Amino acid sequence: MAPSPPLDSKRPGDLGRRILSGVVLGAVGLAGVHFGDGYFVALIGLVALALVFEWDRITDRDGIGPAAVVHIGFVAAALAAGALGVFPAAMGLIVAGVLASILLARARGRVAVWSGIAVPYVALPCLAMLWLRFDAAAGAALVYWLLASIWATDTGAYVAGRTIGGPRLAPRISPKKTWAGLIGGVVAAVAVGALVALAVGLSRPLLFGLVSGLIGAWSQIGDLCESAMKRHFGVKDSSNLIPGHGGFLDRLDGLLFAAPAAALAVMAGLPA
Repeated sequence: MAPSPPLDSKRPGDLGRRILSGVVLGAVGLAGVHFGDGYFVALIGLVALALVFEWDRITDRDGIGPAAVVHIGFVAAALAAGALGVFPAAMGLIVAGVLASILLARARGRVAVWSGIAVPYVALPCLAMLWLRFDAAAGAALVYWLLASIWATDTGAYVAGRTIGGPRLAPRISPKKTWAGLIGGVVAAVAVGALVALAVGLSRPLLFGLVSGLIGAWSQIGDLCESAMKRHFGVKDSSNLIPGHGGFLDRLDGLLFAAPAAALAVMAGLPA
């Protein structure tokens, strides 16, 4: 019997599907940002449902079970509150979702921490995306900048990691990630973030570039956390919903950490 491939491996034949899937997902995401309003809310809602399904598929071994019902209910309620602009209520629903998830997990004899993390892990970045897009002055521009920064981080990390190589960043979690890749991703995020900020009319594009670098570095922590979770549960991909990429957790792991960080940066006074 042939040995199983490492958890982080990808077959060469996946490349074409990965490119096509990436193009389609990128186009759908940018269209949602452009049209905004109900289109963007619907897109975020569908992605949130997929993320909850994948999370419970991994941690609860049951994509649509009691835990998923609770998680979907509280995530949907929080996003509905966010869509109505009532973000304090959305945060309260997230806290309630954490408590309900922990109680359910204990009643079922499951590990409470994984169930408790589900609602904030999905709802917080989705709410952050809504909050950024709803900005009256520069909502679309802010989301374009954030997405471009994350895409640049991923691309820069991949190119630098493959061409330079060198010491591994976290070999026990993600053997292919290197320090060169991390640095390359941050440099790419700074450059692309500044250029996109300038292109979409955000003020002080150089400052946006620097923030892009910080957010890009933080997004790599999200990537490593998702890898660590999959290794803990012995799972290669979060699902097969995206051909060539696995699942939405695999594809959006960096953005799930980056979106709240970007929202906090804007709250802290990053000029739009």
